[in-house]
Amino acid sequence: MSTEPYGTFTIAGHIFACYLPDTSRDPQVWTIVVTKDGQEIRRETIPLNHEPRFGPDFEDVAYRDTRIEDIIKELGLED
Repeated sequence: MSTEPYGTFTIAGHIFACYLPDTSRDPQVWTIVVTKDGQEIRRETIPLNHEPRFGPDFEDVAYRDTRIEDIIKELGLED
């Protein structure tokens, strides 16, 4: 997993950060990390369908976004 997030956003004080693998030898997964007040609330991985050679594939981004929407609902963070 990369040390720098591919993207982050905050909702209701929860910071969502998504990470891609650093190399092709790393597990080919998105890692989604949710923190609040410096504490990790949730961490999960979801598989990538395509190796992110020049960034993530649009299918992988869509799958990640759908999973993030589910996590927001599961944590009760919907508006």
